[in-house]
Amino acid sequence: MTDSKSSNQAHDVVDIIRAKRDKQGLSGAQIDWVIDAYTRGDVADEQMSALAMAILLNGMDREEISRWTTAMIRSGERMDFSGLSKKTVDKHSTGGVGDKITLPLAPLVASY
Repeated sequence: MTDSKSSNQAHDVVDIIRAKRDKQGLSGAQIDWVIDAYTRGDVADEQMSALAMAILLNGMDREEISRWTTAMIRSGERMDFSGLSKKTVDKHSTGGVGDKITLPLAPLVASY
């Protein structure tokens, strides 16, 4: 995985989809850009779906997964719980069908 373009430089989403479809690795800059562009609304849902399918079929290496995860974390609002006296954890749901753990998890954890 190489960063041939800076993260803020525009990329072509079709080239990114094509690269992953053709079993090529994505650069950190490509991953940063596609996550940022998608959250801004500059990448269509259909294009992100095509990229997700290419990733499902061809996988990602550890560097790509790490960069994708970091880009996702940076894409959203983060809350600071460092002022709390107790440990905090996060259970994030992707909203997928069959996600049945979220509802019973909070009372289960609270019971300890």
